[in-house]
Amino acid sequence: MKKVWKGFAAAVSAAAIAATGFIGATSASAEETKVDPTPGAITIKNPILNDEFNAYQLLGATISEKTPATESAPATYNYAYKLLGTTNAEKLNAPATKALVAALNAANAKLETKLDFDANTDGVQTTITIPAADTATDNIVNAFETQVVRAVDLFGPGTGKADAMRAFAQSLAKAVADNNVSVAGTAKATEDDVTNKALVIKGANNADLNIGYYLVDHVNQADEGNRTLSAYLVNTLTAAGAVLDLKTATVEFEKKVEDWNESLGDKDENSGTIDSDAWQDSADHKLGDEVPFMLKGSLPSNYANYDVFQYQFSDELSEGLTLIPGSIKVQLVTVAADGTMTELKELTKATETATNDFAVEMDAKNRTDSDNLPVGATKFTIKIGTETQQGEEPNVTTIRDLKAITDTIEDFNAANTRVVVTYKATVNKKAVIGTTGNPNKANLSISENPDNGWDGLISTPEDIVIVFTYKYTVNKTFDGQTSNAPAQLPSFQLEKFISAENGTVTINNVKGNWDTVGKVQVDNVAGENETPVYQASFSHLDDGYYKLSEKDVPAGYNPAADKFFTVTAEHDAESDNPQLKKLTVTYYTDASFTTKATTADGKVDEVVNTPTTEGEGDAAVTTPASGSVVVTIDNKSGNELPSTGGMGTTILYAAGAAIVLIAGIGLAVTLRRRQA
Repeated sequence: MKKVWKGFAAAVSAAAIAATGFIGATSASAEETKVDPTPGAITIKNPILNDEFNAYQLLGATISEKTPATESAPATYNYAYKLLGTTNAEKLNAPATKALVAALNAANAKLETKLDFDANTDGVQTTITIPAADTATDNIVNAFETQVVRAVDLFGPGTGKADAMRAFAQSLAKAVADNNVSVAGTAKATEDDVTNKALVIKGANNADLNIGYYLVDHVNQADEGNRTLSAYLVNTLTAAGAVLDLKTATVEFEKKVEDWNESLGDKDENSGTIDSDAWQDSADHKLGDEVPFMLKGSLPSNYANYDVFQYQFSDELSEGLTLIPGSIKVQLVTVAADGTMTELKELTKATETATNDFAVEMDAKNRTDSDNLPVGATKFTIKIGTETQQGEEPNVTTIRDLKAITDTIEDFNAANTRVVVTYKATVNKKAVIGTTGNPNKANLSISENPDNGWDGLISTPEDIVIVFTYKYTVNKTFDGQTSNAPAQLPSFQLEKFISAENGTVTINNVKGNWDTVGKVQVDNVAGENETPVYQASFSHLDDGYYKLSEKDVPAGYNPAADKFFTVTAEHDAESDNPQLKKLTVTYYTDASFTTKATTADGKVDEVVNTPTTEGEGDAAVTTPASGSVVVTIDNKSGNELPSTGGMGTTILYAAGAAIVLIAGIGLAVTLRRRQA
């Protein structure tokens, strides 16, 4: 059963960092959306409804034409950037100036190879200092201004320093907040903006923005399920306007469970691994089965733009399933065009003495009872990546960084890489019978901000799979009644045929053995003061071949004939909300399971359990399939004796004839002796 991926529109926005004529051209959208600039405004391409942006001016600019436009080429321009303010003191004390200098110094400190902020060739200067405003002359301020502009230009992607540009954008956003730089313009996307694929940022009262160098911050995103905040955008606004491309990427996540019918021998030989073909959205399993689960997630197309990347699965098993912690396995795999997965790297689990590649954190609220069975849902999180820390005491943040692993893999390709977790959980006696089943939920959380992978996670919607299990109940009567039940009640034994290569029994060309599910004594489930109801129930069954035998038959009653039946179920293999659609118990004439039994009216002897609907239209009420089947088995009292006209008389006649014949022969012998 080959499974189809379910994708969700995630959420990983990565707007191109660009500055017209200053740091580089804005890269094109994957959709190549054509958006004309709005004069005096910054235009965001491809916004989502309710996206919000703030624009902060950091430098002023004057622009002059360098070469005029021709039929074959656009015009080119010269740009002269200036600190904000009219006086030397205003320029040096401006929040924008302080933010720029703080960002330049902080970004350079993050780089392994520092940038040289000194325009001279006689030394290396890795930091910039703002001159004292009270002693600064025009020459000092002009030299400082030139140094700042040159330093910003050093971080441009045109130099091939993508890590430097990312570090600068991250530091700049923080410095803008720390230095209370005023918001120059804001915008919130409306339906018209989405339709036009363009959101225009202008100043207060729709005023034109000043020409200059800007930082644009995606301050709030539409609640569209898993879109991350965009990367910070920096650009130069000209009189004609500026266009910034808000690129989006997608990630995929799914949870799957494995299904099989062990009576048919169809359990995948690769069960529980990435090579299994039995992964789907629902399954049925019996008590004690170790059920395989799989979590699978992709990486965003802008994965390379992240400084660090947090990646974690959050899982919630229902009470009827007991997690087997030692079964958890994490792999990085590559996916071929036909969907085939090949292991790229198996990750190692963290221990008390080593951090390794991933860690499993159990929820502190998980509890178990005296039988070591779950009390409520079992929740756990799998954090994937190398453990790393940021900051200094007492403000240290510890995370796991997936990039620390993938950066060590030669020729790593995020586009065809998946992160896969497989594990097993045992069906326990708390498992819910029938259509409600035992739902299991999981989701994927990743770093929200490409410019700061440390800060915040965004999560996918939960994906649900369900494990169903069923119940078979015997209603017991005696001579068609329940009022004359014997003091000693019988028992019923249920067996299931399990395929096995060395099996001693063959059913429909499958070798196997009969395995005892259980032996249950009939009991009066109605209580002493109510009309008796004698039952024996077998819970937590799945599909397969079964044999029901009556044991410990009370004296004076004949044992009921063995019943041979199959349990088959239909449940959604692919669905966001998988349902049990049909449960069928079909009876057979004998243990060969070749001929279906029939009822007195000639119909196939079977019980079909499906959803039922009463009423019509809005008043219609649907009752789901219960997942429980009841059969009535009767005992007849006494032993049947031969009756007149039956086989008994034939036996008596034959016996009498034999006696007469023997007597005749004896008489003849006696007479002959006398004559002799």
